[in-house]
Amino acid sequence: MDQLAWIALLGAGCCEVLATTCIKLSDGMRLVRWLVGFVATMCGSLYLLSVAVHEIPIGTAYAVWTGIGAVGTAAAGMWAFGESKAAARIACLLLIIAGVVGLRVSAG
Repeated sequence: MDQLAWIALLGAGCCEVLATTCIKLSDGMRLVRWLVGFVATMCGSLYLLSVAVHEIPIGTAYAVWTGIGAVGTAAAGMWAFGESKAAARIACLLLIIAGVVGLRVSAG
């Protein structure tokens, strides 16, 4: 598979993390600058995902994209917003990472 497709998919996942962080900071969509940031980064995420699915099977791409988004958003929440760093939560995030790595390795 094309390495650039995987880079696009990684970028899409990172944009999703930024988008969810912006939506948190928008205070219920009341702060316009964060709302604009959300829209821009979500558009970027969807664009990069569309680039990635030209080379990566859609099921794999979607699972990896949501995995990056879930783990990245949880990590951002722990780091920036003081969310729980409980061992069980971190263990579950590590399982998601293992699944994403497994999908990448099995994709060839």
